[in-house]
Amino acid sequence: MSSEQTASQSDAQVEEPTVVDAAEAEAEVTAEVVELTQEQRRIEELESEIETMGHTLRSYAERVDRMRAEFDASKARIQREHERAIVGDKVKAVTGLLGVLDDLDQALANTGDADGAFVSGVQLIQKDFAAVLVGLGLERFDPTGEPFDPERHEALTVMPVPDAAQHNTVVHVMKQGALMDDKVVRAATVVVGKHAGGGEPVN
Repeated sequence: MSSEQTASQSDAQVEEPTVVDAAEAEAEVTAEVVELTQEQRRIEELESEIETMGHTLRSYAERVDRMRAEFDASKARIQREHERAIVGDKVKAVTGLLGVLDDLDQALANTGDADGAFVSGVQLIQKDFAAVLVGLGLERFDPTGEPFDPERHEALTVMPVPDAAQHNTVVHVMKQGALMDDKVVRAATVVVGKHAGGGEPVN
């Protein structure tokens, strides 16, 4: 074998490992790129899932806020209705007791020649009973001389009056009116003056 052939074989033996190493390196790089691509794809999938979960959580939070607002509104409405019911029951109960006070007033107005001690006793009962009603928030009012007001007065009848200034005013009170919290809970039963000169009629 010549020296040139020997040298050529030696060069081939040296170059072969270089080609193999390059192929292996390229394969490793390719594997790494594939792995990175898969990881990137997985990261993108996770990010998409996280975004979807974020939308879902925000939707749930909004629903919770709406439900809380609806609950608070319902609670406030029920509370108002409960308070109105309590006030209504109180007004009904207290105004029902007014009849007793009216009877005592009527009894005192018609005592005539009754025994003084008896009259004093009735007056004491009337006074104490009126005080109890005041304690419950009820206040009676006597509208004598007031202009007739259908919101406060109930006209039982009309009465001719000589003074034009008394026309369409309360000239006599049959039953006093009553207020609770400055609201009329019972209109006063009254007689209204009517002057011959005319004017606005009583409603």
